[in-house]
Amino acid sequence: MTDVGAVFDAGRAEFVDWSPLLWGPMGSATAEAAGLEPGDRVLDVCCGAGASALPAAELVGEAGLVHGLDLAGELLAYARKVAARRGLRQAGFFQADATVWAAPDGDPYDVVQCAYGVFFLPEMDAAAGKLIALVRPGGKFVVTTWADASTEGFGSELVDAVRVYKPELPINSPVNLAAQRINTEEKLAGWLAGLGLSEVAVRKVDLRIPIDEQLAWSFVLGTGMRARLAGLTERQVEAVRADFLHRLAAAGINDLGADSLIGVGTR
Repeated sequence: MTDVGAVFDAGRAEFVDWSPLLWGPMGSATAEAAGLEPGDRVLDVCCGAGASALPAAELVGEAGLVHGLDLAGELLAYARKVAARRGLRQAGFFQADATVWAAPDGDPYDVVQCAYGVFFLPEMDAAAGKLIALVRPGGKFVVTTWADASTEGFGSELVDAVRVYKPELPINSPVNLAAQRINTEEKLAGWLAGLGLSEVAVRKVDLRIPIDEQLAWSFVLGTGMRARLAGLTERQVEAVRADFLHRLAAAGINDLGADSLIGVGTR
């Protein structure tokens, strides 16, 4: 089983490189979609470097609180530094398994949000159900995920390049398959409703980010795609990088399709 925390810790620098381009803007959009009010209690699952947890902390103010959870200690350390620099004492970050988390004080949350992370959770439906149980009645569960065809060229070209050295590598990982279950407005809305949520609303955010070779490879290293490189030697990784970039150029891919969906439901 892939150690998700270790994968993202290894890609900390590259993940942070993408914060102003992708994670930051979409994290703010996630927090805004939740309709947070001053004094609200928020749980941010798979918080990473704080892309959605930090704007949530700003929205709830000093009277509120935000608990950010992740398995990647290096990303959490970065989030803590940013929170300290901004004076966001209401934001706390914990290296913890979200599927067994309970608020230290035992109180429910007004909002549980998860940006680009719910598909990493083992048994996605069951895990989401446990998270929704942490929301107070009338509170909200918010999920941001990839829209259909987002990062499509990146994923397929990388798999083809890696398969030169790992011919057994499957086209789709369990994470990919989980993400595909919620990658349209209809599928995400149906999934949230199927979890027992009401007043479900989903909106699509269209986003394309111009890239060069450095940014393209940085995206691979700073996301879950990095796991596909596991077991390769340094020389093989460099060969994969060169082949991958060549494939992108040959396919005319010069931007990252990052269209995303934000779904909100009420418990």
